[in-house]
Amino acid sequence: MLTFSFPRVNPALFLSALLLNDGAFFLSEAADWPRYRGPALDGISTEGGLRTSGEAKVLWETTVGLGYSAPVIAGDKVIVSGHDGAEQDTLYCFDAKSGKEKWKFSYPQPLGDLYFQGGTTGTAAIDGDRVYHLAREGEVFCLNLETGQVVWKKHLNQDFGYTKPTWGFTGAPLIWDSWLFLNAGDSGINLKKSDGSVIWKSPDEEAGYSMPHPVSRDGWRVVIFSNKRSYVCVDASNGTEVWRHKWMTRYGVNAADPIVVDDTIFISSGYGKGATLVKWPEQGEPDKIWQNREMQTQMNAPVLIDGHLYGISGNEGQDGTSLRCLELASGEVKWSDTGVGHGAVMAVQGQLLVITESGELQVAPATPTEYKPTFRQKVIEPKVWTVPVFANGRVYCRNASGKFVALDMKAK
Repeated sequence: MLTFSFPRVNPALFLSALLLNDGAFFLSEAADWPRYRGPALDGISTEGGLRTSGEAKVLWETTVGLGYSAPVIAGDKVIVSGHDGAEQDTLYCFDAKSGKEKWKFSYPQPLGDLYFQGGTTGTAAIDGDRVYHLAREGEVFCLNLETGQVVWKKHLNQDFGYTKPTWGFTGAPLIWDSWLFLNAGDSGINLKKSDGSVIWKSPDEEAGYSMPHPVSRDGWRVVIFSNKRSYVCVDASNGTEVWRHKWMTRYGVNAADPIVVDDTIFISSGYGKGATLVKWPEQGEPDKIWQNREMQTQMNAPVLIDGHLYGISGNEGQDGTSLRCLELASGEVKWSDTGVGHGAVMAVQGQLLVITESGELQVAPATPTEYKPTFRQKVIEPKVWTVPVFANGRVYCRNASGKFVALDMKAK
């Protein structure tokens, strides 16, 4: 059985086995969220007990600096990053209950304010007693989870010769057994997670902005990467190309993670490009099932529930950007809600957990018939593009200017 490596599990806690594709199970503490899009990389929490009405209590709040990096959570630790607006990034570790700072790690980094206010964009990953983090300029850090001390560091440009993408290296690290995958170059790089040494690397190219996406097919492990022109699937063990799907988005912004369901792959991007559903090929390029502009995912990928996709369609700052429900099989829009703006969405069991661009937290049943929130509460100031995270009964939200808030969202 194929397993991914996750934070050490307290045997007194309930373990969740999360099925990915055709037989790859993830084991983690049921309520932890140790990496971007969660344990199963689908943006869905299996934790029960989300509040769906009433009012949530603010447990603590702090400031982490400019950016859009999402938090990751393991046990009593919350990791999130931001930029000071001058010349450095900081990765923070907070106590999940109190918000007390446990440690912080800072490093030099330009603001990178190209057509936005700049700051951190990638999300860290927690694995066992280590934290892995990719900076926009290409620094790769492995830190001790308890102390924040550097275990090892590399640089995607200086050590491996990769050209920095227009908006910097981003996405999130993917840890798979002893491997560490990063979205760099044409189709990724695979490092040993223990020391950062190279297992294999792809040729130089401007990378996309998505997270490497793992898939297990009949025991064969592959990973899907994005670059500025394509989504590329490679053999996880040696980097050999399996297939390539050309996907040209304006400015090379292929940022949303693909969604793999059985023998199909959903791909979407913003800037008027739209979405496609393709069939996994035996060889060569995937065959198109449908393509339209009804889901234009500029940043965060949708969540898939019962054959329907729920996600933000459109570009930030544009009229008509909305939360939408799309039928996966046909690409048909079931409903659209423009009140959310360019916010973000995750799911908790059968509920959508949505943060609007203006900072209102909403909870609504995930249904293709309508969007009807049962919970609404203003929790943070605009603008908000970062996906909220529900872990251990708490919801964590952050805005672009760096305010970071934790709320008690346990059902009463």
